[in-house]
Amino acid sequence: MGKKTTIPHEGRVEAAIFSPDGHHVVTASSDGTAKIYDLSCNESWEPNTIIHHYGIVKSASCSTNGRHIVTASWDGTAKIHSRKNDGSWVLTAILPNQSKVNPAIFSTDGCHVLTPSRDNTVKIHSQKDDGSWKEKDTITHVGNALSATFSADADYVVANGLEWKTKIYGKKADGSWKKNTTIRHWVNSARFSTDSRHLVTVGNDCRVKIYDRKANGLWKVKATFSHKSSVISANFSLDGRHVVTASYDKTAKIIGQQDDGAWSEKATIVHDDWLSSATFSADGSQVITSSEDGIVKITELRRNHSWSDVTE
Repeated sequence: MGKKTTIPHEGRVEAAIFSPDGHHVVTASSDGTAKIYDLSCNESWEPNTIIHHYGIVKSASCSTNGRHIVTASWDGTAKIHSRKNDGSWVLTAILPNQSKVNPAIFSTDGCHVLTPSRDNTVKIHSQKDDGSWKEKDTITHVGNALSATFSADADYVVANGLEWKTKIYGKKADGSWKKNTTIRHWVNSARFSTDSRHLVTVGNDCRVKIYDRKANGLWKVKATFSHKSSVISANFSLDGRHVVTASYDKTAKIIGQQDDGAWSEKATIVHDDWLSSATFSADGSQVITSSEDGIVKITELRRNHSWSDVTE
């Protein structure tokens, strides 16, 4: 286990992440910097690189293979740094936007980067054969684009912002991107299942919508569920067969897919205050929920396929 260390910043720390292999830590701060620390051979954390922006650095994300880091700043840019064979990190791309950049992320294969921005766009950047990065397409009319994410197979992008339209783009055979589907409800969160076959969206309209990808690549609403207040988030289980939601109405709902493909509500988890998070365990047999009531609950899938609170 690595030795304890303190990474100093002169402003608020907006994000801190480990690389997938656990050998690097990246921080992002309102002081306009991101810092990369490496785990040394004697298991101490050593400073490697300081990334400078001209505004608040809102996020830092690492590619799955650990070779690239993207930082997103309110200076209107995202920066990609890549690790060389000698362990140093070098700037390989500056991705310009017209306004503040919200959290930027890589696709699972590390070949694409999304930069959602307050200029109402999400830009898709792709890595060329020579290692450089090029803007491939722009998703427009996403009011104050808050977030965007790739499907696990990197064939689709879902982007949402402060408006009643969320957009899905699909990758064409020639590598370009084309608008596939427009989702019309106020989306707070959108998540693909790990098999890229389903999508769940939740929003301020109190609705939960689950979409299935059809054979022609289009996305169609398969099921709609409701809460009594805004829904904060929803997450799939690893096998894509269940969804758990978290809402301001003090409940989480577990929704399951039946053998015929239909979705139905399986359980409601009740707290005394609004839910801050709800996620599945890696094997999908448990759900952990946290609430502003100060309580964390673990709910378990029983052999009879019912869900039971094991924290009581």
